[in-house]
Amino acid sequence: MHAAMMPRIPGVQVRGPELFTLRNTVARLLGSKNSGFSGAQPISFTAKHIEELKSENYFVSEKADGIRCLMFTTVNSRGKGETYLIDRHNDYYFLNFGLPKDARSGAMHYDSLVDGELVLDTYDDGKQVLWFLLFDCMAVDGKGLVDRPYHKRLGHLREFILNPFREAVRRDPSYASRQPFKMDLKKLQLAYHLKMVFEEMPTLKHKSDGIIFTSKDAAYGLGTCNKMLKWKPADENTVDFKVKVIGSHNKPTFVLQLWTGGYEYVDHGILKLSPDEESWLRDPPDGRIIECRYDPTWPAQWRFHRFRDDKANANHINTYEKIMISIGDGVSKEELLNSAPEIRARYKDREKRQQEQRNTPT
Repeated sequence: MHAAMMPRIPGVQVRGPELFTLRNTVARLLGSKNSGFSGAQPISFTAKHIEELKSENYFVSEKADGIRCLMFTTVNSRGKGETYLIDRHNDYYFLNFGLPKDARSGAMHYDSLVDGELVLDTYDDGKQVLWFLLFDCMAVDGKGLVDRPYHKRLGHLREFILNPFREAVRRDPSYASRQPFKMDLKKLQLAYHLKMVFEEMPTLKHKSDGIIFTSKDAAYGLGTCNKMLKWKPADENTVDFKVKVIGSHNKPTFVLQLWTGGYEYVDHGILKLSPDEESWLRDPPDGRIIECRYDPTWPAQWRFHRFRDDKANANHINTYEKIMISIGDGVSKEELLNSAPEIRARYKDREKRQQEQRNTPT
C-alpha cells in the first residue's frame, strides 16, 4: 500500500437504535438541533486572507491527506469506558477502550468529543503505522467547549485528554495493546512560521496536500468555518463530484455532478478518462464520490484523482464556486512565504500592546 492511500477506519460499525441514540447524544452535547456530522469544515484560502493572517492571530499546520474523524468517548451503564470514531457519513465505529481521566485511578472520561485526522504513516521498509492526530477539543465530561477560543480548547485537549492517555499507555501494557492506532497532538505553529511547516512536510511519512490556518481566538465552527482556512498549491486544488453513468454499456459517459442539498444533484460536466482509467468501462462507478484535480490543460479541466468513499456527498455547488474563486484568486507558496515577515511583525506588535495593557495600573 502506498503512503498516499486512505487508511481504513478501525472498529465495529454501529447500526440500529444504538446509532440513533449516539447521534442524538453528541448533538445534545454540542447544543445542536442537527444530529448530522458536526465537524468544522475549512474554506478555501484566497488573496484577501493574507491580510487576515496579518491582522489576527492564527496557527498553521500541514494538511494531512487522511480521513477526518471525530472521536466520542463515554462510560456505559456498567461503568466501562468506550470510544467511537465518527466519519463524514456520520457513521460511528466502536472501539474497545475508554479515555482515562487519571491513569492511576482508572477513572474514565464520559461524554467527551475531540476532532482529528486518521493518517497512515508508511516507512521505507514497508512498515505502516496508523495515527490519530488530534487538533481540537469540542467537549470534556459533558461540558461543551465550542464557544471557547481555540487556544483554550487546545489547552483542554493537552491537559485533560492527551496527557492522561499518554500516561495510561506508559503505565498499562494491556491498555496500550488495545489501541488500534497511536494518538498525538497534530503539530501546530504560529502562522508566521510558515517556512518551518513547508520544510517539514517532505519529511513526513504520510502525504500532505496543503496547509491549514486556524484562528487562535475563534470559537469552534460547527459546519462551514470561516476561521479555518485551507491552502493548496494550484495543481492540488480538488473538487469532490458524484459520478452519474449514462449511455450504453459498451460506451458509457461519465457525468460529474455537484450537490445542491438534500438528495438533489446538478450536472456539471463530462469526465474525460486517462488511458490508465479504462477499467471504469468494465465496472462503471455509478453513484460514487470521486475527487478530481483541477487541470486547465485537460478536457473539461477536471482529472480523476481518487475515490472518496469516506464522503457521503459531493461538494455542494456553493463550495465548488468558492473553490473556483480560490483557483482564480489563488495565492502561491512564494507569496505566502513572502508575507511571513509582516505577519510576524504585526503579531509582535499586538503582543507588545497587550503586554503594555496588562502592565498599566488600573
